[in-house]
Amino acid sequence: MKHSHGFTFIELSVVLAILGILAAIAIPQYSNYRERAYNQTAISDLRNVAAAQESFFADHQKYKAIEECSKVEAGVKCAITDLPGVTNLSKGVSLTMTVSPGGFVANARHYKASKSCTWDSTKGGLIGCS
Repeated sequence: MKHSHGFTFIELSVVLAILGILAAIAIPQYSNYRERAYNQTAISDLRNVAAAQESFFADHQKYKAIEECSKVEAGVKCAITDLPGVTNLSKGVSLTMTVSPGGFVANARHYKASKSCTWDSTKGGLIGCS
C-alpha cells in the first residue's frame, strides 16, 4: 500500500474557503474601526477647541472665528493662532467655526473620514458625526 504525502485538493479548498469567510468578516470590521478612529480624532480636536474658545471668551467677552483650518490636506497640521491652549489640530483634520455673540458652532472632519462632526455651544456641546 502506498503512503501519499501532502494535502488533497478538497482539503486545500476547505482551508481556502475558511480563509475567505474570515476575510469577508474581518475587512469590513477593520474599515469601520478606522472610520471610528478618524471621527474620534475630529471629536478630540473639537473638544480642545471648544475649551479654548470658552477660555478666550472669558478673557475677551467674544468668541474667536477660525477660518484658517477649513481646507486641510493629508498629513498637514493646521495651526491656530491666538487661541489659548490650542496651537495645532491633529494631522488631516479640517475645522470650520461660525461664531455669534451667544456661542459658536464648529464642524471638524478628518480627510479620510466620510462624516463631519459638529459641536454647538448653544445646544450643550457635541452634537455628533453625520
